[in-house]
Amino acid sequence: MASTTGMRGGGFYDAHSSGQRAAMDEFLPWMVEAMADLPLPARGSPIALLDLGSSEGANAIHAVGAIIKALRERTSADIWTFFDDLPTNDFNQLFANLFPDQTPTSRTAGIYPAAVGGSLFERVAPASSLDIATTFNAVGWMSALPATPLRQFISPSPPAQRAFREGVSVTPEERAAFTQHAREDILSFYRSRAAELKPGGKLLVQVFGRNDEHNTANGIIDGLSDAMLDMVEDGRLTRDVYENFVFPVFYRSLPELLPPSGESGEPTAFRVDKAEARECRVPFNEEFARSGDSRAWAGSYAGFIRAFSEPVFTSGLPNTPDRPQLIDELYARMANRFEADPERYEFHFISLGALLTRV
Repeated sequence: MASTTGMRGGGFYDAHSSGQRAAMDEFLPWMVEAMADLPLPARGSPIALLDLGSSEGANAIHAVGAIIKALRERTSADIWTFFDDLPTNDFNQLFANLFPDQTPTSRTAGIYPAAVGGSLFERVAPASSLDIATTFNAVGWMSALPATPLRQFISPSPPAQRAFREGVSVTPEERAAFTQHAREDILSFYRSRAAELKPGGKLLVQVFGRNDEHNTANGIIDGLSDAMLDMVEDGRLTRDVYENFVFPVFYRSLPELLPPSGESGEPTAFRVDKAEARECRVPFNEEFARSGDSRAWAGSYAGFIRAFSEPVFTSGLPNTPDRPQLIDELYARMANRFEADPERYEFHFISLGALLTRV
């Protein structure tokens, strides 16, 4: 069973994912430039492009459009564009984004979009069928949770020192179990893409992560944890809800993102062309720096988190009549905390990127 059902639907994720757009745009030019030497299929055969973890589609369509524009400088061949996400994803919104006037005639000539339901940690395309694959802000989600429980915090990433709260912690043993599971996930991801991509095919992997200075988890997880514990202390949630809740994301370092180089016994299926960790711009942080409006910043920040965390939080609550009110309350409390203490919940988006070629 997947660790999440996906992002919040109904257009909410699209409306609150400018941070993710900025992070993917740090590395999208790598793939655009790589189209200059992509091996093209034989005349009459289509080019196949797969985006993994497409969510509601606005960001994915932006990325795929940039790649197609580069391809069109070389070829007029037909192009399959496959948009993949979990079967529980809001594919209705994705198709609304693909066809904004709700008619098939809005399709650009020679571009054939399709949706694929499946986990990016598994095969979702036939063997040696793809020329290009991309994934943005998705491979950090864990395929499932390890058996090791986290009772004193909601993430394997420890709380930030500046946001430390008495009674929260992550032990080395807990961290090790999640690290091993995350390693198995990334191996499964690369095995699947190695099977699907043709020799010479290009793979761009971008995801939130950490560097030597900052962890993208800090602020996000601290805010979610504090809001939940506030509700526990006020009797709005039971303690076991907190102790059984795990936010199923692993924030990798750049070395943890890259495929094995062969020394571990794994075959070397990819050449790493480029790889970097960058701190990227965060639109709501930039607006806060300009305006000084902490309330607006807090609301945007909480909305950004809600867009990807609400389905996970909802699944951790008992299905009681007041569940919708509890969900709204959590994010309202989070926004209030952000507004009251921006420094405690300071947010840095560390974006990891790797451009690879199938050998």
